[in-house]
Amino acid sequence: MAHGSGQVPVSCSLCEENTRIEWKCLNCDMLMCDKCKEKIHVKFKFAKDHKVVSIAEVGLHKDEIDFSNISCSKHPVQSCVMFCKSCIYLVCPLCISETHNGHGLVTIREGYEILIGKLKTRGKNMGTNINELEKRKEEVKDVNQTELSKFENTMKKIKDQNVRLKKEVDQHTGKLETELIKKWEDVHRCTETEEKEVSLLIKSLTSKRSEVDDIIQSTDSKRVFVDGLGLVQSMEEMITPPDSKFDSIPIFLPGQITPYNIGSLENISTKGEIRIMKQFDTEISDVQFMAACCEDTLWITDCKILQKVKIEGMSLKIIDQKDIGIYGMASTPSKDLLLVTAGPRLKQISGQTGEMTDSLYEVKGLEETSAVHVNSDGKVTVGAFSGEIVFPAVGRRVVVVMDKHGKHETTYENDRQGNPIFTYVLKITRTKNGNICVVDILSEDERGRVVILSEDGDVLNIFSGHPEVNTDKIPFKPMCAFTTPSDNIIVSNLNHNIYFLNNSGNYIGYCDTSIKGIILPRSFCSTEAGHTYVGCVVPNGSSDKAKIYEVNFL
Repeated sequence: MAHGSGQVPVSCSLCEENTRIEWKCLNCDMLMCDKCKEKIHVKFKFAKDHKVVSIAEVGLHKDEIDFSNISCSKHPVQSCVMFCKSCIYLVCPLCISETHNGHGLVTIREGYEILIGKLKTRGKNMGTNINELEKRKEEVKDVNQTELSKFENTMKKIKDQNVRLKKEVDQHTGKLETELIKKWEDVHRCTETEEKEVSLLIKSLTSKRSEVDDIIQSTDSKRVFVDGLGLVQSMEEMITPPDSKFDSIPIFLPGQITPYNIGSLENISTKGEIRIMKQFDTEISDVQFMAACCEDTLWITDCKILQKVKIEGMSLKIIDQKDIGIYGMASTPSKDLLLVTAGPRLKQISGQTGEMTDSLYEVKGLEETSAVHVNSDGKVTVGAFSGEIVFPAVGRRVVVVMDKHGKHETTYENDRQGNPIFTYVLKITRTKNGNICVVDILSEDERGRVVILSEDGDVLNIFSGHPEVNTDKIPFKPMCAFTTPSDNIIVSNLNHNIYFLNNSGNYIGYCDTSIKGIILPRSFCSTEAGHTYVGCVVPNGSSDKAKIYEVNFL
């Protein structure tokens, strides 16, 4: 071993005595005395193949790593002489004879190089892991900053909602108080007036009765015949007391405070974006309504021509066609097609025979149906009305839920205060939590709103467009409402905008589909496997045919 500027003797690797070192086995990387070379080393397995050289040939250099004084961990009095690759372990002669005979034994130097290689690999992997962790650390910091921003923004919205609702509550209760005060003043004025009139009548009658008593007790016959006769004649006149009809003071019915009218915390499963997967050309000018018959077959209509089309690759093949006026349609779980036509009863096209008949679904007592939706459980929800389509509405406007046998289960017509909810029900969809989403048209120029009802009939939400998009010059004109496979609601506008709402009707975002190349989206449908299609209409005056897109909502 090197020491200062000189060298000190090195012990034999096998006998560990300070005898003169004469030999070195390059394979075993061992220094040996002459005796051990001849009597011990030769007994090593494959020793005859080892290269043993004179120490004079290799020399002992001061910068050489010394592997000669590594004690065996199992046999402390022994020095390690080889490295077992099979066990990744330094071994002494006893270890070899007891356990490692026949294993992959190499010199300690080779073992050293193997371990150095493994350490370098592990070090490199650690470096890679450190880099990945550093990246993850930065990502987590970014997430924290993003979520902090969202937290602050959401907290601000909650506080703003609190202020807005308090203001609206104050305004509403103030309006109720003013209305109540006016009603009381009207009632009080009427009762006070009548009370005065009755008091005057009582005073007059009291005076006459006093005269009557005086005459009865009088002994003056002339007075009886003159004054008494006049009193008798005047008392024979009918005295009609006032009988005013008073408006009763109304009772206050307190509403319920629910998460629907205050707001709720929800994880939104959509970014308000759309991605086109496929594009199909149709043979009609508008796809006003669309329904999925099965995974690769759709019903489409322009309100005059009904087509059943099969998706074949990137094209559509017409497999059935009927000329019929249609105002709405929906597919049942049994693959029949329900149609809104003229009259109070829905038509039905058999999914097996293609034959069209009257269905079980009728809105008795009303004149026309206007919209239809079918749940996955077979329940049918229908919009219906009586009278003419006029604005403001004259006649009944209802939404009726029927079971799969056509029995009416629930009718939605008026709110809790008895006011009509709908003006003209254009489209209906339902969410998985049972809410009913209705596109309600309010005026002849197609301005409208989206009304969200609970199954109990409460108006949970009303969506009337978004101020970033809709103004007096660009009013909200909803055309269709559709529930996505993720249970969000999509509403198409008369132009290229579609709006994303959650299943309670709260606004999530909007998308201008023309940026994606989807012009004038009008109808939507989904298959059981979750494939979603958008049907479009063409601009007025265009001779083009309508397109259908398979899309993903992100």
